[in-house]
Amino acid sequence: MLKKISTSSLTLRILKFWKKSFVIKVQSNNKRYASSTENISNRANQERQTLNFSHSKVKFEDIDLKNIRNFSIIAHVDHGKSTLADRLLEITGTLTVGSANQQVLDRLQVERERGITVKAQTASLLYNYKGEVYLLNLIDTPGHVDFSNEVARSLAACQGVILLVDANQGVQAQTVANYYLAFTQELIIIPVLNKVDLKNANPENVTAQLKNIFGIEKEEILKISAKFGTGIDSLLEAIINRIPSPESNRTASLKALVFDSWYDRYKGAVALIYLKDGKIHLGDKIVSTYSKKEYIIKSLGVLRPHEEQTNLL
Repeated sequence: MLKKISTSSLTLRILKFWKKSFVIKVQSNNKRYASSTENISNRANQERQTLNFSHSKVKFEDIDLKNIRNFSIIAHVDHGKSTLADRLLEITGTLTVGSANQQVLDRLQVERERGITVKAQTASLLYNYKGEVYLLNLIDTPGHVDFSNEVARSLAACQGVILLVDANQGVQAQTVANYYLAFTQELIIIPVLNKVDLKNANPENVTAQLKNIFGIEKEEILKISAKFGTGIDSLLEAIINRIPSPESNRTASLKALVFDSWYDRYKGAVALIYLKDGKIHLGDKIVSTYSKKEYIIKSLGVLRPHEEQTNLL
């Protein structure tokens, strides 16, 4: 939800999402509308090289709605969320493989210094699966209990989650808390055991924990090593096959949810929005349903994870 600000312009960095809730309206044409590693599988490298070649040719507005997936990574602190996000970015060709790309979505200084995620971050990934291009919108959420409000806000923009559990430490406090946040919002939950490469990993014991605590069957659980890229291809397939596409009508009036925003001294108000219905163009006027304040859209973009400009979403 937008807050009152003094500036009259609004720069939007749009993460292209669709969902039922909305908090903004648009006025247009005088009408009001409501650690990085080289040890990634050969298959993943081939997929990544193919995608790198074709990324520049893809227009986000042309991607079929049925090929869009919106999901978050939720877990207890230090269970490997940011490392998994790095692998997803690399294997989908969004980033090149390299040590300089460690914890790409952890942008705050405190996050890099302490090695924890404080602020939920987003990225849009393109993935070629069975000859079709899919748009995977990822939100990497904090695992620390002090930032659980970031998790709750992020889940409002998703249809599914990856529940990441350390195969050594097992189910922890925030594993339980985050599970029920997703469960109460009726999101699809993909259970994933991470760090199966560790000598002390006990995936069978943790699998039993997930069964006893949450009723998750063994067959539903994926086993991966985010550090080495093991099992990431299977995870991407699960995201596509298990998480439903969002419900949306691109010909309807614009409806969108602002799930994060901040003030930039040069750009003014910057907002991440979750687009349910309609389209949004440069120059459109939007109205906050909370403050009733109008804003003119000066910039549109997609986070991949760095900003890419576009004229239409």
